[in-house]
Amino acid sequence: MIVKQILRKLVLGSAILCFIPTGVIKAQDTLSVSLSKAIEIALSQSPTIKVANKEIERVDYSKKEKFAALFPSISGSASYSKSIEAQKMILPIAMFGLPAGTIIPGFVPDNSFGAGISASLPIIAPTLWSSLKMTKLDAELTLELARSSKLSLINQVTKAYYGILLAQDSYNVFKRSYDNTVENARIIQNKFKQGTISEFEWIRADVQVRNAKSNVVSAETAVNMSILQLKMLLGVDMFTALKVQGSLADFESNMYGDVLKIDTTTLHSNSDLNQFDLKAKQLDHSLRIQKSAWWPTLNASFMYQYQSMGDNNLALSKYQWFPVSSAGLSLAIPIFQGGSRVYKQKQLQIQISEMKDQRDNLRRTLEMQVISNLDNIKKAIEKIASNKEGLRQAEKAVSISKKMYEVGSSTYLDLSNTELAYIQAGLMYNQSIYDYLSAKSDLEKLLGKDSSQK
Repeated sequence: MIVKQILRKLVLGSAILCFIPTGVIKAQDTLSVSLSKAIEIALSQSPTIKVANKEIERVDYSKKEKFAALFPSISGSASYSKSIEAQKMILPIAMFGLPAGTIIPGFVPDNSFGAGISASLPIIAPTLWSSLKMTKLDAELTLELARSSKLSLINQVTKAYYGILLAQDSYNVFKRSYDNTVENARIIQNKFKQGTISEFEWIRADVQVRNAKSNVVSAETAVNMSILQLKMLLGVDMFTALKVQGSLADFESNMYGDVLKIDTTTLHSNSDLNQFDLKAKQLDHSLRIQKSAWWPTLNASFMYQYQSMGDNNLALSKYQWFPVSSAGLSLAIPIFQGGSRVYKQKQLQIQISEMKDQRDNLRRTLEMQVISNLDNIKKAIEKIASNKEGLRQAEKAVSISKKMYEVGSSTYLDLSNTELAYIQAGLMYNQSIYDYLSAKSDLEKLLGKDSSQK
């Protein structure tokens, strides 16, 4: 049952991400990677990182867009109008020898033209200034989100790499057991031909060989699926042959030193906590922007225009053009808007208070996760030591049981039980190392440790 459960986990766990489209590095000869090389390829080729970098570039342009509001706004204009019906004037009193109430035709020209430029410049704009400061926080948050994507990718690549090693080492366990089973079956077949054992015992040995072969095939499938998952994360073409260097046992010798290097006393590099702090700063700055709306604003304006009027002639050269220009200042003082600003400020103040409580809860959650990962690491180290000794004893038991069966001092059931015990011991030993490495990788991600620190 334990063997089947581990095989099922290997196959199903490796197949989760295999249907996501990829394709950055073209198919090539066998690509041999270590953990550091795999992380390096992922950070340079993964679409996740490319999207994060483009988002940083987009925010930089957004920052420049907002700073453009500090410069003068200049626009050109041109106008033309034709009088359809001339305006008339009624004399209110007798004048010019005309009685009161006389209607006098208007003297408005048929055509009027105008062309010029206008400019405006904010001189005092508290809300604009506060908004410009917000762009710095936006950029910082985008950078932190990109760092979070990088940490997540490193964690995924690392665990996928360890998953391949687990699948390969498990395959080796099944393959060795299969080879032993084949050798045992050969001995039993010879004894059957000599008439020293029954046909039933030979049949049982043959069935066990076929079962062992099925385990080997399933383990090989798990290896292939694990490699496909890593290819997806690296952005490697699925038809590229990929070879992963090392084994889980290679990491066992350094595990105590690796744990001692991890600083679990601080969460200052945790990306989730940093993002939360930046969002809290943004909310606090939004309150400042809202308060700045109470202050007056002062704008400068300038206009320069040429105008001309005339009758029944569209030849512009026939017209006389007169320049018109003006410059001025406009001051806007907010007085009353129904209390909307006050209510908005109170909403923001409540949100700021809520975020303080939410941050405390987030920090406690992260601290709980740190403690949980540390506990998993300690338990995994204990299991590694115990399972390593168990594997050594199981290998010894297989050798002894085989010799005892050859001389007839033990039964085939004893031989089968030792083989099963060896498989279980080997799988549990590999699983305990993988559990340690997986918990360590999750802890590093939680503490904000990136590839440069590996």
